[in-house]
Amino acid sequence: MTVYIGNAVGDEHGKASGGEPGDQTGKELRIQPWYLNKKGWRVFRPKSHEVAQKLADDMRAACENPAIGYDQKQRNTLYNVADQVGFDCTKVDKPCECDCSSLVRVCLAYAGIKTGNFNTASEPSVLKKTGAFDEMIGPEYTDESGWLKTGDILVTTVKGHTAIVLNNGDHVDPRPPEPDPPEPEPPEPKNQYVEVIGKSVRVRSSDSVLGRTQFIAHNEAWYKARGIQHGNDTFPMVGVAPSGWYQIDAGRGESYITSKTKYTKLVEK
Repeated sequence: MTVYIGNAVGDEHGKASGGEPGDQTGKELRIQPWYLNKKGWRVFRPKSHEVAQKLADDMRAACENPAIGYDQKQRNTLYNVADQVGFDCTKVDKPCECDCSSLVRVCLAYAGIKTGNFNTASEPSVLKKTGAFDEMIGPEYTDESGWLKTGDILVTTVKGHTAIVLNNGDHVDPRPPEPDPPEPEPPEPKNQYVEVIGKSVRVRSSDSVLGRTQFIAHNEAWYKARGIQHGNDTFPMVGVAPSGWYQIDAGRGESYITSKTKYTKLVEK
């Protein structure tokens, strides 16, 4: 299967600049078979299948739109026009210009990846900084087309040219990747309870530290008992007092119980 790429090539005179806005010849932007650039290719693959497809779709739309031409001196006029229509190159109807790298920037924006301005020398570092691409290393990616995928971005190893791959090579499974399995539901939080393990334990109206403070300040009883509990009695835990005693819901107002392990223990339900 022939692998095709989309790219901006040159103005209607075969030059870098000086032509009229728009594609005067139908060849300023071009869909063509993959070729091995004499400067060599670097290959950047989108991590997302959706991003890859949008890159290819927008590049194809740009190459087929006669309103979009090539001119390095007016390279950002396409970006400015496309910005008004969500970077969808099917909707660009005002004659405008781009060059190879500014066209890739428009396609990136259509795929939801906004970047600053770049040229082919800075493009690799810009793509890496987005975190949205993996660089494919090895001659099977850089020197031939069989392992290239839709949406791969090609950039020359030194300043020169860039393009986007429009279809999968022969060695690529045509099926889209399986979606990631859903994240497992977090377990239901367990509530903590205080279980009485001593034969009899008093529930108090304050914890021990607070009780002692009250006793010193007010000459009152150290702490008022709210009842006696017996082994296996269980209460929801509200919190832990500064003294380490457990604050519990005993149905009798603010209530505390000792945290000494010979009298109580924490359980989860």
